[in-house]
Amino acid sequence: MAQGKILLKPDTLWTSVKEQTEHALQCGALLSIPTEFEFVEQDNVRFLVRILSNLNRKKTADEIQKKQSARSGQEFNPFLPYEEDLFVADISGTHVCILNKFNVVDYHLLIITRSFEEQESLLTLEDFTAMWACLANFDGLAFYNSGKTAGASQRHKHLQLVPLPLAPSGTQIPIEPLLTSVQISELESHFTKASF
Repeated sequence: MAQGKILLKPDTLWTSVKEQTEHALQCGALLSIPTEFEFVEQDNVRFLVRILSNLNRKKTADEIQKKQSARSGQEFNPFLPYEEDLFVADISGTHVCILNKFNVVDYHLLIITRSFEEQESLLTLEDFTAMWACLANFDGLAFYNSGKTAGASQRHKHLQLVPLPLAPSGTQIPIEPLLTSVQISELESHFTKASF
């Protein structure tokens, strides 16, 4: 399989995500964690905060992983191999797309490397290529938790992708006004410094 070649067919990801989500729910592979959300404002920036209603499902999964690691003598890696019931699409020769087993948002995707790479490693051109291939098919927000300190629960490198909007009402991304003001401020700063 060619490393850099994109395998994801245009305009197919969203349909695959919906179909695979339905399948994964029916067979019990997808274990959604219920949450409630609220907005918190600080320094005129509005943040969307999700609050877990029940952590029992995640705690049970963590205990199963610890037992599997203890039996094998190696740290359990849920991405090698990944659960076939969570598979959404081949993205490239280096990445695949799967459903997040313990999602707190519907249609939460993981973009994982086909072979093991540390989650704490820097993003590569292949990572960005896989991410952009998905975003070209899927209106969403991609993010990367680079290691345990940043909130990653798995050592195997993975980016995350959630659909927009993040909340049923309001802007696509709650901090969108901040992003717009930063872009405008940077442009204004650039043009006032430029000499014509």
